[in-house]
Amino acid sequence: MQLKTINKERYRSRLHRIMLASILALAGISLGSSTLLIQLFSEPGAGNFWLNATGVLIGCLVVGAALKQLKSHPYFFEVAYIWDLKHELNLIQRKLKHISRAADQLDPTALTILAFSYAGSRLIWQLDDNTLVLSELNQTDNALQQQIAEAGLQIEPSHYQRQMLDKF
Repeated sequence: MQLKTINKERYRSRLHRIMLASILALAGISLGSSTLLIQLFSEPGAGNFWLNATGVLIGCLVVGAALKQLKSHPYFFEVAYIWDLKHELNLIQRKLKHISRAADQLDPTALTILAFSYAGSRLIWQLDDNTLVLSELNQTDNALQQQIAEAGLQIEPSHYQRQMLDKF
């Protein structure tokens, strides 16, 4: 996965529109299907919890399927890219303990993964205005870059590939 430049205003605008549309669709579909299920299957005085829960499940499935289908649409590019980047960083996070140990031993693969992880996290945190821990990330990244330079290695985050995680 390559890191890309994302227009923050466009990303945030589209993210909010997509979230609002998803919430409205989920509410409408859930209420509509719950009402239909109650009309079809409920008895007077009976509890409708399971029918309501089924309506919410139907709404989640429909909205989820629609988002999956729309993910490849150009309007979704920035939002889908960040979703994918967050997924990739989650995969790295799951193996971070082993990756960090290997990076301490100057393993080039581990160093590449960490460099990508730091650069990807920085991008996401800047887009989401999560600047509280950005200075800590910069310090950690600077220490990594110094470690790489002292070892005389050439490490580029752009060389990251998911298959590198298989090593750990």
